[in-house]
Amino acid sequence: MKQLFARLQVSPGFLGLVFLFAYLDSIRHRVAPGQLIDWYVLTPESALVTIPQVLLIILFLRLTFQKFHPPSWIPLDWGKVVLSFLVGLMAYLIIITIISMLIALVFDTWERNFTSEIILSSMVSRILDFVIYGGFYVAFLLLQKSKAHQEAISSYDLALAESKIQSLKQQLNPHFLFNNLNVLDQLIEENQKSAATFLQNFAELYRYALAKSEMKLVSWEDELSFAKNYFKLMEEKFGDAYRLEIILESPTGKLPPLTLQLLIENAVFHNFGTIKNPVTIQVRLSDNLIVSNNRIPFQKPRHTGGRGLSNLKKQVELINGHSLKIKESENQFTVTLPLTP
Repeated sequence: MKQLFARLQVSPGFLGLVFLFAYLDSIRHRVAPGQLIDWYVLTPESALVTIPQVLLIILFLRLTFQKFHPPSWIPLDWGKVVLSFLVGLMAYLIIITIISMLIALVFDTWERNFTSEIILSSMVSRILDFVIYGGFYVAFLLLQKSKAHQEAISSYDLALAESKIQSLKQQLNPHFLFNNLNVLDQLIEENQKSAATFLQNFAELYRYALAKSEMKLVSWEDELSFAKNYFKLMEEKFGDAYRLEIILESPTGKLPPLTLQLLIENAVFHNFGTIKNPVTIQVRLSDNLIVSNNRIPFQKPRHTGGRGLSNLKKQVELINGHSLKIKESENQFTVTLPLTP
């Protein structure tokens, strides 16, 4: 039975609905104005007889659609749908008429069953049955094909999004590496002991970056811990010229890896902090991550790229559909993005 359903592309639920419709239709035909309703009116034998007839209609439609319409049904060609339906109808009428003729000959009921009135009435009834039940089947097929097509599109979009996210992460890792190697290069010239400490700590951080970069999301706790360790490296280089404030407001959720570090790095490398006039970076975690800093721009900006922030924005949009918000004024720069549940 399962193989039959699979070949005809129907389900038990579909046949159940067909049976219910045929059953209610048989009751409607048996109830006449002024007639008392008895148990016969509710008997289902008429609906049971309808099921084989419906399966035969479905078989003809299945064969004609395979013949005239592309298997994928995408894109839908209504001309071929109508052609398949009409050819199926003609084949059904011919086969049913031949079967009726053979039965009449076997049981010697030709003269009774093949008068012009009965032939016309039977033909109209069969056409209506084919149109009604065949229409149900075509609608069911269209629904199934549409659902399968939407699932295929969703799977493709998801795979494409995953590919884009991975590509963006592969860009962010070199971004993280390049910026910190620049810091190391400066420390080697200024303070070799600090450079050695920086290199050791940086190696630990880069292990985290490599390990987490394969993940789409990480916990806010992991991100915060990594960002704190990263900021310690900045303190090795810049001392108290940059300060970090962290405010926790019952945060829950996850972030793309290296998000917090990148936003802190963005504040450090685009603002000229000094001990007398430090850059204060405030990290606020709740349902959202908000990273803000006072702006002290370089007279001659050291960086013109902004690729890291741009890539992070694309990641956030791909992962949860939300947009990373950037608010910029003369004295303040703020980035807001939602944590993903």
